Amino acid sequence: MKPFLPRSLSGQTFAVLILGLVLSHLIGIAVYTFERQEAVTSTEGMDFADRVAGVVNLLERLPDQWRDDIVRGSDGRTFHVFLGNKAEASGWEQDGDLARSVSQHLRTQFPHWPAQRIVVSFTETPVIPDPRLMESEGIMRIVETPSISIEDQGHDFVHISMQLDDAVWLNFVGALPKPDTAGLGWAGAYILTIAIGVGAVAMWLVTRVTAPLTAFARAADRLGKNIRAEPLPEDGPAEVAQAARAFNAMQERLRRLVENRTQILAAVSHDLRTPVTLLRLRAELMENEENQAKVLQTLDEMETMIASVLDFSKATFHDEPQRQVDLSALIGSICDDRADTGAAIDFEPPEQIPYICRRMELKRALTNLVDNAVKYGGGARVALERKPGAVDVVIDDDGPGIPEQQMDMIFMPFYRIDASRGRGAGVGLGLSIAQAIVHGHGGSIRLENRREGGLRARVSLPA
Repeated sequence: MKPFLPRSLSGQTFAVLILGLVLSHLIGIAVYTFERQEAVTSTEGMDFADRVAGVVNLLERLPDQWRDDIVRGSDGRTFHVFLGNKAEASGWEQDGDLARSVSQHLRTQFPHWPAQRIVVSFTETPVIPDPRLMESEGIMRIVETPSISIEDQGHDFVHISMQLDDAVWLNFVGALPKPDTAGLGWAGAYILTIAIGVGAVAMWLVTRVTAPLTAFARAADRLGKNIRAEPLPEDGPAEVAQAARAFNAMQERLRRLVENRTQILAAVSHDLRTPVTLLRLRAELMENEENQAKVLQTLDEMETMIASVLDFSKATFHDEPQRQVDLSALIGSICDDRADTGAAIDFEPPEQIPYICRRMELKRALTNLVDNAVKYGGGARVALERKPGAVDVVIDDDGPGIPEQQMDMIFMPFYRIDASRGRGAGVGLGLSIAQAIVHGHGGSIRLENRREGGLRARVSLPA
């Protein structure tokens, strides 16, 4: 399953921006939290070491008979001191960064003491309580206070054991508070607020930047349907205005190219009519009737070809303005005209279907398809089908169909299939003209052989 990604450029840009913003803030908060935890723990540990050093210095300066009173008086809510025959700190982790730092700090306080007389260790409260914690006199003394417990995971413990001159160990156990993580909720709210604020600005900016792309897409679609479409406004940022000018210049060049081609074809067809007319007059004077009939037939074919080429050129130019018509009535008029000539036409007009189109062009395209069905298939069955976003015109016949290997070439200008459908008087431009007109309306045309026999032409027009 592919991950969900917005399909639009603005949506993808917005998603990448917000994702990058959130990730960068999350990484920053994670680094800050870790560094803060390290700093708080280190500071608390050094404060604890200074307090230990103060108690030891006091014991060294005062008489031994005051020792017990000093030890009892040094106890606090998160700080317990007691004397013993062994080092309390030796039973816990001594290789941690905090333990090494505190140990080094104490050695600088007591440079004349041997290293083995100073033992420092650190205990992190595990997720699952360690039974050894219950066996530690110092820890159990501290957790007796209402504000500290082993289960709440809110404190770690540091152990310092100092061996006095008479070989008695002075043991210190202190509870170090872990950094409060309640601020993570505020951090999440902060990220959400930033994301919403920046996202709103980013969406406005991205939409503004990508809006010209949408305008270009619409203009290109209009150009495919009408080469005389309105040009793009040449405003906005410099790059957008430059692209709009280039697009308008391209549209103008295409328009001139098509106009020139149409004018040239019109001029050629007009100029050819003069020699064709002269040849027809001379043919009328021919004494051999058989040769005369052949020449006149050839001249008729030439005139038909010239007219078809001119029609094909006009079909691709889309000179006719668009207006709303009743598509059902338009097809009905085509079918009625063919039925009046004796053709077998079956069409049940549905309800009114308003449609904006170039009426004469669309009528020419549909007429060509209906004529083909009548001419090569013996008759035509025409139907109108409404679909979401489209209207389909379906034309069926009972003819021999089209060989599958020729289906891709049937719309090529001047292409005519073999004698299985007959040559007739056509020059192979009827389907090309129909396709050009349908494409000019933004639609599509497809031919397919029916399973029960015959050919189906389906014209799909955007609604």
